[in-house]
Amino acid sequence: MAKWEQDVITYRRDLHQIPELGFQETKTSQYLLDTLQQLGLDPVQIADTGVMADIEGNRPGKTIAIRADIDGLPLEEDTGLPFRSQHQGVMHACGHDGHMAIVLALASRLQATRDFPGRVRVFFQPAEERPPGGAPKMIEAGCLDGVDEVLGLHLWASDPVGTVAIRSGPFMANADQFTIRVKGKGGHGSEPADTKDAVLIASMIVMNLQTIVSRRLNAFDTAVVSCGTIRAGATFNIIAETAEITGTVRTLSKIVQDKVIQEIEHIAKTTAALYGAEATVSYQYGYPAVINHQPSVERLERSVTGLVDILHPDPAMGGEDFAYYLQKQPGTFFFLGCRPEGESFPHHSPHFQINEKALPLGVEVLYRGAMSFLHEN
Repeated sequence: MAKWEQDVITYRRDLHQIPELGFQETKTSQYLLDTLQQLGLDPVQIADTGVMADIEGNRPGKTIAIRADIDGLPLEEDTGLPFRSQHQGVMHACGHDGHMAIVLALASRLQATRDFPGRVRVFFQPAEERPPGGAPKMIEAGCLDGVDEVLGLHLWASDPVGTVAIRSGPFMANADQFTIRVKGKGGHGSEPADTKDAVLIASMIVMNLQTIVSRRLNAFDTAVVSCGTIRAGATFNIIAETAEITGTVRTLSKIVQDKVIQEIEHIAKTTAALYGAEATVSYQYGYPAVINHQPSVERLERSVTGLVDILHPDPAMGGEDFAYYLQKQPGTFFFLGCRPEGESFPHHSPHFQINEKALPLGVEVLYRGAMSFLHEN
């Protein structure tokens, strides 16, 4: 067994114990810097807690960049693992510890031989979990300078080990947020006729928003409109004067995104007006859609044929700030199956675990993907 195959597990378990939130990843960043230096590389710290290092091949060629995200989530871990989080209230519950371990082990493998043309840049990005994310800062700091292609992966606990899920074009969604504020007229709960009930109006708005996807978009357009919170009222016998609704919108194209925004505005305002109230809408753009480049996808698929089973799923409606890198350079983002043996829990669960057998496979997939690009004429 090669040293990197043993080390990838150690890296993952070390990093799993020190999760930190976005732009607070000081221990994580130091671990990455120390490990890369021990490999004989010259890493630099960028974008606050980000880290970047270049592995030079033994002859001239192109440059490919490979990204890992490094932040954890605000969760108290409940896995019972012997290497569970040592940071109270923070957990690697999305696989970022595995992403870092895979890319560190890849750097170790490449640095051991350096028998390839060109350059492989590895970079470790803070703050993926929460918009505005760390990708724009990393790009501003130069992580893509001189780069010809960029690769990224995400461990995916719903897919079995030995699979890579990938597709050309839209792969993950625009991930946006909205807030609707309703202004009515409050009053006593025994005299509703003298009020404009903000709770009732907000409820009607929530119901009517569900008609956007079912009745206002083309049947072949893809979108999600979900309301996550309603906040209103102070006590049981007072009719609320104001209410606030928050929610998320997921789309795969700018045209559909614009249409959904227009419909949210129209529905909120006209529904409120129907009951003699007012509504205002605040819309916040989140991460753009992840759009994979077809030549990059096809090349990666060819390089791993026979190593893994290749899946071509429908686009995932989650968001990812890897999208910003693909707006700047050609590249590919894919899911690596890591379903654990036994019970599987979803990402962002306090019980989330991965199957560590996926980690060396992730190194091999990225290695083949990088080599196939660098050796292509």
